Amino acid sequence: MLVPFCALLSACSGGAPGVQPEMPDPPDPPARPVPCAFANATCAERIGLGDGLFLPAYTTHLLTASAADVTAALIVVHGNNRDADNYFESGMQAVTSGGGTLGTTLVVAPHFQTSDDDPDSDEPFWSSAGWKRGHLSRPEGPSPRVSSYAALDRVLQLLLDGGRFPAMRQIVVAGHSAGGQVVHRYAATSGEENSARAGVEFRYVVTNPSTYLYLGPERAGEDGAFATPGAGCDDYDDWHYGLRDRPNYPDGVDADTIRARLVRRDVRILLGDADTLSASLDVSCGANLQGENRFVRGRTLVRFMDAFDSEHAHTEMIVPGVGHSSRSMWISVVGREALFGN
Repeated sequence: MLVPFCALLSACSGGAPGVQPEMPDPPDPPARPVPCAFANATCAERIGLGDGLFLPAYTTHLLTASAADVTAALIVVHGNNRDADNYFESGMQAVTSGGGTLGTTLVVAPHFQTSDDDPDSDEPFWSSAGWKRGHLSRPEGPSPRVSSYAALDRVLQLLLDGGRFPAMRQIVVAGHSAGGQVVHRYAATSGEENSARAGVEFRYVVTNPSTYLYLGPERAGEDGAFATPGAGCDDYDDWHYGLRDRPNYPDGVDADTIRARLVRRDVRILLGDADTLSASLDVSCGANLQGENRFVRGRTLVRFMDAFDSEHAHTEMIVPGVGHSSRSMWISVVGREALFGN
């Protein structure tokens, strides 16, 4: 006697003829830990910038959730390689190496992408120089275009949301190398600190950048005195070395306001005294007028601020024996003091 093939299938499955077996539900994805301390997709978050745009980042705590125990935030801005994952790890190590806890200190490592990073269709991206300078995202990316500094503003706005982080008391914006360039210009131009709720302190830690923002046209001469340079370097005082020809984001703020902000804000110029080599150093005419290497340029910038306004709030902090390494700078005793000390 022939047995229908479908009947054989039913017998094999253990079910009644013509009844499909019930499939088990797929397992739930693993919950994201809090704090999240993995520099991979587990701790990745996309930060809404408005208008359907998103900025990728690594975060120890979701910025879209609430965390009543968080009292401090450390934003770490990556360098020229745009390796936000490595900077996320460096930021977390800086917190824990000084006896802090990731439970109460939120670490954010935003990723400012270029087209080489294969951004999603709703993620703005910048030119390789533009993200450092606050320029608008590339026109061939999603609309509307957004300044990289405005994207940082959005991160701060979320951190300052008392509904999400009611115990927030300190926000530190830190960057190394190209990220240090961002932080120095951002400290001068962003208005978020001015609109923050009472009781939240801000600090900007500028670590080993190639160049700085000068608030006046004077540069140090061979004799060390500050004076306006002679002919031969016409763009030395243009943005991002100086205040001329500012792009979209800082152009909405007048020069006197930029000067006042940078003078008054708590800016730590963190320098490795072994950072004297020329690898990836900006050697344009405007950059070379700031000094021969990163260490000299940082110290010269502080002398300029001394001459510009004796009551400025820049602090020079030197890490002995360390060169161009964000992690070594930030986990050092001096580095931890710059990030979290008084």
